[in-house]
Amino acid sequence: KHYFYPDLPNGYQITQQRWPLASNGFVDFRPWSNNQRQMKKGKQNTNLRRGKPTNCNKKHDGSAKVVMQSNQGESENIQLRIERIQLEQDTGKTITNSIASASQSQIDLNRAGCALIEIVSHPDLRSAHEAAGVVEKIRKLLKHVGTCDGRMEEGSLRCDLNVSIAPIFEGDLAPSHIQRSKLPEGNGHRVEVKNLNSLRQIISAAEYEVLRQSILARNNTPTGRETRTFHVKPISKEFPFGGETIIIRKKGDSVDYRFMPEPDIPPLILDEESLGSNLNLEEFIEENMPELPEETVARLVNDYGISQDVADVIINDPPAIKLFEHAVETAKMELNYNESPDPVPTMVGNWLCNDLFALVKKSATEDGNGNSALETDNGEESYGSLNHPISVEFSTVKGDRLGSLIAMIANGIVSTSMAKKILIIMFKEDLQSSPMEIAKSNGWRVISDMNTLIQLCESVVFNPQNSSQLDQYRKGGKFQWKIEKFLIGKVMAASNGNAHPERMKEALSSVLQQVTSSLPQ
Repeated sequence: KHYFYPDLPNGYQITQQRWPLASNGFVDFRPWSNNQRQMKKGKQNTNLRRGKPTNCNKKHDGSAKVVMQSNQGESENIQLRIERIQLEQDTGKTITNSIASASQSQIDLNRAGCALIEIVSHPDLRSAHEAAGVVEKIRKLLKHVGTCDGRMEEGSLRCDLNVSIAPIFEGDLAPSHIQRSKLPEGNGHRVEVKNLNSLRQIISAAEYEVLRQSILARNNTPTGRETRTFHVKPISKEFPFGGETIIIRKKGDSVDYRFMPEPDIPPLILDEESLGSNLNLEEFIEENMPELPEETVARLVNDYGISQDVADVIINDPPAIKLFEHAVETAKMELNYNESPDPVPTMVGNWLCNDLFALVKKSATEDGNGNSALETDNGEESYGSLNHPISVEFSTVKGDRLGSLIAMIANGIVSTSMAKKILIIMFKEDLQSSPMEIAKSNGWRVISDMNTLIQLCESVVFNPQNSSQLDQYRKGGKFQWKIEKFLIGKVMAASNGNAHPERMKEALSSVLQQVTSSLPQ
């Protein structure tokens, strides 16, 4: 594919455009929920609205049309048709200097010539949030099956967004039958926004382009076919908060790429011989297709009885799936527990998704002084230099040790607070010892024997140092509950925090009842 541009040092690009690896597919997805994102981050809803899907205009020039249409209903599944999936050479990265004039750019050629996978869709999307939703769905899918790590901020996955506008008839806004007139001459051209590397950028770029192109169309100066880049930081006074696109090149009406076969690369033929199998290509793919995210969620929910929310968190980090299953297997083996309902998977899931993930994230984002690598740029959170990727793949606590810890909790050997301390030690300090060995070395073991607890409570209640509190308790009155709370703290301290909280309170009530019953009537 021959063309000249500074980011293409060879002057041509090797691509499978005419003979793609796959074609005529589809992906089901839901629009990206801005409300859900704001709720997770504890921020107020910015009231961004999404459009509803409509039928595809097959005569369109290939761009992704966006209709900014308000709808407050629940998001439903939408199907995006995939035109083709192909391999091709990556180009360099064009960097526009926001300080200098918009006509000056720099080129980073480090990635030029590397192979990439390009997924080309049909123009079936109708809103910015639909575009973000399908990118997130594909990102999770590719990450789950191991195609890429899905880190958009690092360039592992990028989105080239094609946006165009089209007039619609007022009064025909029902999603099922939006009517489109024939585009006026020079209007509705596809505008490509290159190399978007976050969902927030995809939404912002699409919404900016809709407004920009609409204003130009109303002024009878419609945009032509062009390629633009997106700026998160402000580059003009008109947009003090950033989030606008600037042109990097015009494409013209038609481009002759002068296609010719690459003479140094023979055709790729996938048959029984090249696959090393007696199966044809379709049978080979069917047999070797990995478990897809929806299938994994369904299996975790059905086989282990965990909630779908927990399963969704686990599959977001593929190594966590094996760690979860290994931990459940270890815990059940040590507990010899086969009853139903089984609380072990739920316990493992909660400890994995909350406590262990928190330690992994902290390990990845904090330096030795406790400073976080979390960065905020115009309301968009991202991570700067990480110590390692945020994944349990880099956890020092593996499934066997997490499962043993869960078994100790279920057996009542350690309390939840003890287990949290043990987990931190296993993660940061002692990378080899079992949870039981760490508990023994620190003297952590729940005291649940009632006779032992009664003796412990009696030693505290009848301690001469607590005589004044005991006398006050014997008198009764409104301060009795405060004295009881004081004694609970003393008993817990005397047990080094090892007393079973509920049983200890029961034992203390028994001792205090004897004290009050021995008073003269």
